[in-house]
Amino acid sequence: MLRNRLGFSLVETIVVLLLLAVVASVAVPRALKPSPSRQVELAARALTRDLELLRMRAIAAKRRVRVRFYESERFYSAFMDTTALRSGSITENDAEVQASRLLARGSRIGIPGVKLPSGIQFGTGIATSGPAGHDASGALVLANGDYVEFDSRGMVAPPGSGGVIYLMHEEINSSVSAVTITGASAFRTWVLRGGEWTR
Repeated sequence: MLRNRLGFSLVETIVVLLLLAVVASVAVPRALKPSPSRQVELAARALTRDLELLRMRAIAAKRRVRVRFYESERFYSAFMDTTALRSGSITENDAEVQASRLLARGSRIGIPGVKLPSGIQFGTGIATSGPAGHDASGALVLANGDYVEFDSRGMVAPPGSGGVIYLMHEEINSSVSAVTITGASAFRTWVLRGGEWTR
């Protein structure tokens, strides 16, 4: 005589749990990885945070700080005037990087600094114009070319200059963010969404 079996056997339950574990081990990492647009935005926000910290370091030490961007190496570093008379002279050496207290996450020819996250590079991508009326003619649109300086009061040097730094995803050129620097040393992070710049 056959009995009506309700429920599942222990073996069936274990097999189903193992299958769910395999599916979860593949799906969860993919779900947690941020989109290319989000990766670029996070890199731009980290750059904005570093610039603000370096500006505050210039004020605290009452010394000039230079942040240089190495576009082709996807790298930036900061240098602080270490002269005894605070002359503003910067030679871009390792001691000046240490004095700036930039949280180094990489190096370039022995100089500590910050390497952009994997897949992120300096560039304008599909942007034809910049945020808030800024130019988008290159990845670094700065008054000093490839660096920005803060004087001992934390103001951008030369006075009133500023600019914009563009970051993009290396594979998806529509994923673009920008960091603007005003002449008054205010920083803003922008994201290009649907052809429009938003904060």
